Amino acid sequence: MDRKRMETLVLIVGTLVVAAALTVYFVMGDHPNKALYANVIIAVGFLFFIAYNTITTSGLQKEIKELREQLEATKKELEDKRSEIAQLQQNLNDKDEELNQKNGEISKLESDLQSLQKEFDALKSEQEASE
Repeated sequence: MDRKRMETLVLIVGTLVVAAALTVYFVMGDHPNKALYANVIIAVGFLFFIAYNTITTSGLQKEIKELREQLEATKKELEDKRSEIAQLQQNLNDKDEELNQKNGEISKLESDLQSLQKEFDALKSEQEASE
């Protein structure tokens, strides 16, 4: 039985118990045992409530245990993802550093190329002048 139906059933039973106790108390008039009968009805209803409370509590404890297990699994998964992110960030930093080195090498090669181009142009000018 699901929790909603059980709660509804307990509410109905509790209402009936109180109604029965009040009915016994007021209908019996001056009977000397009317309080005893009303108290017995209330006590039986209270026993049903205790049984319901025990069932509900054990169900909730099971649910709490399952949720804690899910939480631990989620925490572990989150920690794994954080570790993976940290590793990827380190890889990215390494690649950025490598890119900066390669850009520096490219800049040096470009300046070397320009120097060689100037030397080539100068030699070409000298050769054309001597011809």
